Amino acid sequence: MADMSGGKQDWLSERLRENFWRIWQELNQADTPKDYFNLEGGSVEQVRDMRLRFHHCANYAAALTILQERLVPSEQKGIPPQGRNGGVEGQGNLHILELGCGGGALTFAFARVMPSGWQLLAADYSEQLIDYAQKVRRAENLRFQRVEINNLDIGFLNDVDGVMFLEVIEHLPQKVVRNLLCHLYQGLRPGGLVIISTLDRSPFRRGFSGYPPHWIEYRYETLSGFLTDKSNNPFEVLKIFRLGSEKIVRAAVRAEEMGGYFVNRLNGLVKRFAKKYAGFNFCQERLGAVFFRLYSRIPFKMDFGIEGYVNELYFINEGETDDKSSFSLVAVLRKEGK
Repeated sequence: MADMSGGKQDWLSERLRENFWRIWQELNQADTPKDYFNLEGGSVEQVRDMRLRFHHCANYAAALTILQERLVPSEQKGIPPQGRNGGVEGQGNLHILELGCGGGALTFAFARVMPSGWQLLAADYSEQLIDYAQKVRRAENLRFQRVEINNLDIGFLNDVDGVMFLEVIEHLPQKVVRNLLCHLYQGLRPGGLVIISTLDRSPFRRGFSGYPPHWIEYRYETLSGFLTDKSNNPFEVLKIFRLGSEKIVRAAVRAEEMGGYFVNRLNGLVKRFAKKYAGFNFCQERLGAVFFRLYSRIPFKMDFGIEGYVNELYFINEGETDDKSSFSLVAVLRKEGK
């Protein structure tokens, strides 16, 4: 295994940025759905906030980097981590399962750039999103399927080497996450990985953004505390990476303080009201669709200065406290045993 003690894990961060560029380019070539989808359901290609796109793309790039390098501390036992066919550091044929793929734009971009020989099965609870992904996101190494994580069949995991659970954990109660991790542990073979990503609330003065689809938002300490508790996470090996980008953090904090938190709270109030009155909920969905059609017709320029953001993207050194620069948490779980 490569040495991970270098400044900002230089070798790992370089691979991260390379993977980011490849996924970013594929994502921005993806077709945007003409119909309105619930943005909470995962249609990131419908979002014009480039900072949000960057965040999600960085998480997929981190997952790809981790899978390529098998970054779990198996070397403590003197055994390099291996894939299905004995491949080390990105070689071999991996079978990957993604839970919560949404509309599949990032999933498709990931599949387009992942090593040849890998296979990706992407799943989501939304029938609408999966139907769309099956029609539009077609590739030989990619398959979409509707799956309810609350009813995940253990046998579904028999041939899986790694599970990606990206930007989903914050949408679920911890009880659901606890049950899911137990199911994944029971179904995966020894050596199987689970990669979880979620936003890092450490740089913000509030512990919660107010975004209504989120149940809970994590800081490094709270995610570590949850996953180190064996009643929540039965996996024997745990490693939590942090993604750093000062520019992304500054932009996110500024957006929240300049009205983002208020808008989230107002949105949450409207959604709670809509749940009580079916007619209002129907009107809200229709208005959302009309708003999206108007929004999609507005001329838009990709004036994001992406190069500057990518140049600042890095893995924060293990053990280093960098709350002001960390925008994402990436946890890697590994099942040990024979």
